[in-house]
Amino acid sequence: MGEDRYRQYLAHQARVHPEATPLNEGEFWRMVYREQDLNPSGRCC
Repeated sequence: MGEDRYRQYLAHQARVHPEATPLNEGEFWRMVYREQDLNPSGRCC
């Protein structure tokens, strides 16, 4: 269910945007849920 999404995000940020400060975990999940609400896709609930 995406438990490793934050870890993947951190790895991506380090690789692609090393100069940027990554979001903390709470900020990351708020962004994910906000994007899901703004752009609903094929999720069950």
